[in-house]
Amino acid sequence: IFALPSIHESFGIAALEVLEKHGHHVEVVRPGCCGRPFISQGLLAAARTRASRVVENLFPIVERGNKILFCEPSCLSAVKEDAPSLLRGDQQKKARVVAGACQTFEEFAAQLDLRLEPVAGRILLHGHCHQKSMGLLSATRALLSRIPSANVVDLDAGCCGMAGSFGYHKQHFEISHQIANRRLLPAARSMSGNDILVAPGVSCRHQIRDFSEARAVHPAILIRSLLH
Repeated sequence: IFALPSIHESFGIAALEVLEKHGHHVEVVRPGCCGRPFISQGLLAAARTRASRVVENLFPIVERGNKILFCEPSCLSAVKEDAPSLLRGDQQKKARVVAGACQTFEEFAAQLDLRLEPVAGRILLHGHCHQKSMGLLSATRALLSRIPSANVVDLDAGCCGMAGSFGYHKQHFEISHQIANRRLLPAARSMSGNDILVAPGVSCRHQIRDFSEARAVHPAILIRSLLH
């Protein structure tokens, strides 16, 4: 199994440790940027270059029968959905093969024989937009539901308002805040002491941190903290 983690908040390390503890050999691959930052800005030529590099680097791994696990939904979406659309010819065929081997950490971890400590409060789940568009939020819910005594609440809050780098632009600041303040931020501010806020997307976690006192965690970090 090959993982493609990010270094943010060490959730890549947490995912690796969960997988290794359950007997899976993990190798970290570094194929380069998925191209999502360029896609989000409409820079498709630059995105195509990144997609080509990523596909060429991952294809030999997939050919050997390995899975590619992603911790960040936007990166998964770029490789699984956008790369096959951006590339042509033989590279497009390779991109489709690579896409078929890609999944989230939560999809894979939900199938593991996890032995977890119970939690006292609610687990509030905020799904990433790309994750929801791919129909993969159910895998995260399934994984979190494996936690004893877990009361998993899908906040169904829509977009967090950050939308990649959108919320960091000065001209977008107010609308980004307004979007977050529709459902997500009120839910974060009303958490009790035992509640846990889970958000797979790094931009979502930053938005929550910047506009409230709450701290959201990646599912891998929560699962690792509860392992027997």
